[in-house]
Order: sequence, then C-alpha cells, then structure tokens
Amino acid sequence: MQSLLFAIHNYFVSPILTIFFIALLVYVVLGWLMIGGVVDNRNQTVRSIYQFLYSIIEPVARPIRRVVPPLGNLDLSVLIIALLIPFLRDYLIPRIILLIPF
Repeated sequence: MQSLLFAIHNYFVSPILTIFFIALLVYVVLGWLMIGGVVDNRNQTVRSIYQFLYSIIEPVARPIRRVVPPLGNLDLSVLIIALLIPFLRDYLIPRIILLIPF
C-alpha cells in the first residue's frame, strides 16, 4: 500500500505542487514587473495571464491572510505559501506515507 501511495505522490501530487509553486513564482515576478513599469498593465495578454494566476493563487492565500495580515504593502501570505509547498512536497507528505501501517 505504501508503494501505491508513494507512486500517487510522485506522479500526481508532487507535480501538481511543483506546477503551483512555479505559478506562484510567475505571479510574484509578473506583479513586480507590472508595478515597476517594465510590463505594460494595459496589455490584454499580460492582464489575462495575471488574472489567471490570481484566480489560482488567491483561494490559497486568502485563508493565510486572515491569520497573517499584510505588513504595510508586504503580503506575507505568498511567502508562507512559497515556503510551505516544498515542505509539504518533500518532507511532510512522504513522512505521513511512511507512518501509515499497512
């Protein structure tokens, strides 16, 4: 049973968490580029990419923002998510699978 759970983790859960982590990084960098004026905010393609990433990341960040409010203009929820994803993917989920007695 553990081998099945490890296979599900390696071939399904881990890639999804990795894709979400990459989307989070693109969201942060694109936000910085839009604020800095490097990327034009009026460009329809840039806006649609940013809105798509926002719609993916916001449901995860909203509960964290309730617990950890922003410090001025610094949103710590994205940082917490960026630290939590590798912890879950590489440490916690494999340890939980090893603890399951089968």
